[in-house]
Amino acid sequence: MLFTDFFFSFIQSLKTDLAKKRFYRSFKKLFYYPYKFLLDRIRQTFLIKKNNLDKNLKLRILKNMKLDELFIEFNADKGSKFKMNGKLIGGHSYTPFYEKYFSSYKNKSKLKVLEIGSLRGSATASFFYYFNNPEIFCADINPFQIEVFSKKIRKLFLDTQSKESISNLSSFIDEEFDIIIDDGSHNIKDQIVTLNILFRNLKRNGVYVIEDASQYLAMKNLNQDNLAYGAKEILFSVIKNDKSKIKYLQQDDVKKLRNEIKKIYIEKGIYTQNQINISEIIFIEKS
Repeated sequence: MLFTDFFFSFIQSLKTDLAKKRFYRSFKKLFYYPYKFLLDRIRQTFLIKKNNLDKNLKLRILKNMKLDELFIEFNADKGSKFKMNGKLIGGHSYTPFYEKYFSSYKNKSKLKVLEIGSLRGSATASFFYYFNNPEIFCADINPFQIEVFSKKIRKLFLDTQSKESISNLSSFIDEEFDIIIDDGSHNIKDQIVTLNILFRNLKRNGVYVIEDASQYLAMKNLNQDNLAYGAKEILFSVIKNDKSKIKYLQQDDVKKLRNEIKKIYIEKGIYTQNQINISEIIFIEKS
């Protein structure tokens, strides 16, 4: 993590906790965050629980792998299978959809990707080797848990439950991305608010992805307002100007998004939770 990115993340994390009146937690972070930053640097230096993607011994092999093979190699649940608690199980099977919408970007020079919800960096590593020469920004509520690093990867704090946190990230990075992937909280409100703010950071003809858009059907905490619909229906309502299903957006936001969204594609993987398919994935092209 760059020092400037650490300082930004440190301040944003404190601000978020203070705004939520988590005073003890914010006090702990005065010491915890600098400690985690130093620990992260040490682990990168000695490769302790960290993977240097620039100098991986399998670099040439990885660069020739297919996307699903990379997902499996790095244990990303986006692929056809992944390990959970030591057991190999079926994943979301998003691979054919990502290949369909990302193939034109595979060899693009100076490709910029923003990944929201990087967790330990399994998908980060997969996309790092899938694309020819990407620069990847990882935004996560705990950026120190990401176990991969590279000169082409930046790690930043983001709390998608905070509008201020999202807006501050958007201003701080001051970049336009070819691809933005939201694999964050999967909360309906967070998905819509995050898209509304970060869509400004997406290049023209870029692709914005919302993963697990139907997970709210299996987990009530992802649908705090007990809506009978999710992000998909809200976005189509924006396009159709159907105010009955538009939530979490102001009138000006709706107008702006309607003018900027070129096309919305809905795909569905196969991963189930509580006997409900949660693997709905949304691809949004910007005009």
